[in-house]
Amino acid sequence: MRDAIQAWNQGIPAVVLVHDTFATLAKTQCQVLGAQDPTILVYKQDAPALESDEESEAKARDVATRIVELLSRASAA
Repeated sequence: MRDAIQAWNQGIPAVVLVHDTFATLAKTQCQVLGAQDPTILVYKQDAPALESDEESEAKARDVATRIVELLSRASAA
């Protein structure tokens, strides 16, 4: 979180990754730390014991794709 805020303050695009359980806490912390428009990617917490390797891999690929999209938008702005 703090690394992303430091990057944003320097004009460097960054994305904070947070499990859905901690989304509200992460958003609040960003506000408290002075992040004006934080880029936060909230995703469902992994459950490796309950998911197949294929499901885990698909989720990871989805998160990676979303990160690239968010960073691309931030870079274009």
